[in-house]
Amino acid sequence: MKVTRPLSFVSIIILSSCVDRISYSVTSPLNLPVAVYGYISNKPGPYQVNINSSVDPESTASPRVAVSARHVNLLDDLGNNEELHEVSTGIYKTSPTGIQGRIGGVYKLRVELLNGNIFESTPDTLLSPGTIDTLYYNFNERVDFSGQTSYGFDVKVNAHANEQRGARYMWNFAGTFKAITHPELLSTARAGCYPDPERHGLCNFLPLCTGLRLTDSGYQRVGPCTCCTCWYQIFNNAPILSDEIYNSSGIYNGVPIYRIRLNEWIFMFKVHAEVIQSTLTTNSFRFFKSIRDQKVALGSLFQPITGKIPGNFIQVAGTPASINGIFYATGTSNKNSYITPDDVPHSIPVPQVDFSPQINGGGIGWLSCLELFPNATNVKPDFWID
Repeated sequence: MKVTRPLSFVSIIILSSCVDRISYSVTSPLNLPVAVYGYISNKPGPYQVNINSSVDPESTASPRVAVSARHVNLLDDLGNNEELHEVSTGIYKTSPTGIQGRIGGVYKLRVELLNGNIFESTPDTLLSPGTIDTLYYNFNERVDFSGQTSYGFDVKVNAHANEQRGARYMWNFAGTFKAITHPELLSTARAGCYPDPERHGLCNFLPLCTGLRLTDSGYQRVGPCTCCTCWYQIFNNAPILSDEIYNSSGIYNGVPIYRIRLNEWIFMFKVHAEVIQSTLTTNSFRFFKSIRDQKVALGSLFQPITGKIPGNFIQVAGTPASINGIFYATGTSNKNSYITPDDVPHSIPVPQVDFSPQINGGGIGWLSCLELFPNATNVKPDFWID
């Protein structure tokens, strides 16, 4: 039995989001198809698979729905079969000592849902990665259609292909920056009531994460602020693929990756810029090209939006049903660098956050840092160097 379904563009936005975790029952009355996303690479594991429901664009219910499965197994061409463990709803990982991706290996994912339906991804070969030779950036200014000038860094890479003729490549950017806010400065004119469990639910007019508690003698510090320092991630919003810059030599110079805007938050300290180069098979390349093309179509007056993105899962057992998504194998290479305010030309002032009092009790700098931007965490990344 073989049942395949195209993946909508809205669905892949959910699949490719690594930071939003969602919770929902697989027996939802919405009866939406399941969406699966994951990959294995030549880098050491563990490897992660996300399982969600897809999006019903006509529904007013939350489209972000995590789905648990009965079994999720990773299989290779050597006969290895590893069952992934669920670390949180809909998020599955391999063991650190489990299957490790190897160049030339062939891999597939088998997913058995709670209703007994079983799906398998088509086997995908892990091709050897090319190499990112250099990551560099140029500071410049741009003027938009309204005449407004903005400044930023254009991140680029020089790279070369592997020995396999005609290999396809994808580049992705991940930027991480640190910022500090001062929620302890939030005035009662803007603050709400934060029930203090240690005072029988009485109002603490500052967020409890500030570590400050209201007492009869005023605010006293009872612990560290856990929402004053955060790290945030920024990503390219569409895959960067080698089909647009293909050349027979396999050398890619000056590939434009991402523009980092100069503003007071991103450059409060510095930016950790990382570019990942991934080798793709024909099937996985087709998947990401469909995503890229739809992103381009959204900004075009002339290119039609098809809404169809090809997945690579087939149903092998159970009641015929839809499934979306991809599990693929990829060889990866990466480069990273810090970009700091010192890299901004001295003639251009680096904007500073204004923490001064404003109307209605404070500005954006008085928010909890966890509410300031998406993709926020108060856990210092392992790679971050202060």
